[in-house]
Amino acid sequence: MRTMISYFLLLTISFAIVLCSSKSEENCDSRQVSSNTTAVCDFKEHEHRLVCFHGLEDKWKFRGENVRTLLLCDWPEQTFDPQDALRGFSSLKKLVIARGNLTKLTSAFPREIGLLEKLNITGTKLQQLPDNAFNDLSHLKTLDFRNNSIAEINVTTFNIPSLHHIHLSGNPLKCTEDTKWILDQEKGSLGRKISDKSSLRCTTPYEGRSLVPVIEIIKTLKEECRKTVCECELVYFVGHGGKHIQRQLTAFASVNCSHRELTEMPSFLPANTTTLRLSGNKIKDLRPLTTNPAYRGVIDLYIDDNLIESIVQLEGSSWVDRFRLLSLRGNKLTDLPTYALQNVLQHNGNAVSLYLGNNPWRCDCLFTPGFQDLLMKYTTLVKDINDVKCARINGEDNSGKIIRDLKRTEICVSPDEEYLLHPLDVLNIILALLIFFIIVKVLYDYWSFRKTGKLPWIVAKIP
Repeated sequence: MRTMISYFLLLTISFAIVLCSSKSEENCDSRQVSSNTTAVCDFKEHEHRLVCFHGLEDKWKFRGENVRTLLLCDWPEQTFDPQDALRGFSSLKKLVIARGNLTKLTSAFPREIGLLEKLNITGTKLQQLPDNAFNDLSHLKTLDFRNNSIAEINVTTFNIPSLHHIHLSGNPLKCTEDTKWILDQEKGSLGRKISDKSSLRCTTPYEGRSLVPVIEIIKTLKEECRKTVCECELVYFVGHGGKHIQRQLTAFASVNCSHRELTEMPSFLPANTTTLRLSGNKIKDLRPLTTNPAYRGVIDLYIDDNLIESIVQLEGSSWVDRFRLLSLRGNKLTDLPTYALQNVLQHNGNAVSLYLGNNPWRCDCLFTPGFQDLLMKYTTLVKDINDVKCARINGEDNSGKIIRDLKRTEICVSPDEEYLLHPLDVLNIILALLIFFIIVKVLYDYWSFRKTGKLPWIVAKIP
């Protein structure tokens, strides 16, 4: 009994060693890498497996009819020509090209290896595939292209009826609208054949983001953007990988509706719109910011060169409490609720930029002092403070002057009053003269009393 147990234990260990050895060979185990760059091949006849390092030995060209599994490890060249390298491998069912300098396949796989079922090209720098690369591989079932440098996929290249499983993780795939094929789940579609979707990641500018949810958001944005007259762009994402990646991703989209002859703000905006550009239109009313739920996520608003005369309608709204950037340059603003805006800026922790230049601001004693205080207090927030100037009015001394630099006497004293005495000034002069007269009279009476001994007349009359 003990002998039987020992025999089975030895058999299990031997099987495990063989399995690990086989796995290492199929993966081109780095322990087998030699500093010698000469092509070296090892054929295991009983397994019909040929393992080559640093290229394919010349003696195997036209002599691979007994090879069913071919491993090419550390391919030394940047190109690989299947038509030339695989001639004679008529029984090949599995081909592995692992590691090396490979960047491009220069030809399609030949009809001669039409029995090929599994093709692995992993850990190389592969970037390009011929459009007809697999057309003659009628038995191909599995493609493994993990950890290469493939950025774009041509859907027609993989349109092989026999193909069921494709692995693409570890490639710097571009996350653009052209990659929306990944969402197609119809039978026979390329999107359905991808076996490692959850492991796919985007390259720049969304580097590290999970590809599928990013493409879903891009697709939705493009579809919704077609409902507007605007241009839409996905700016960036917040969120990282993880089990619930789709729930964690937050998208930020920029919508540009500038110079569209709009007379009012759009009633519809694509989901995830955070930046909205409405410059160069004929918009007068900002009320949609406070009433339309579509503007709830907008934090950056550029509405320059329109016809806005007032922002009073924003007072007390939730939008002004959370905006990050508001640009009102080149409108028709003459004043604004200064104290209400100052209160907003004190409580809005998100606000970083406010643009108010090139408006015809009213410069008078009623509005300007408070407005000037606001500008001085939030100099770092008002980015175009040197463009915030008094309206240009012929005959006005302050016409076109920078409001921040105005003196209070320039604001609150009109030119017509500069050389006239104010009634209070007249009263002050009279009182000063009376005080002077009284002092002189007291001194005179004192001098007269010392000289004549007579009391002043008014003192003599006092009982």
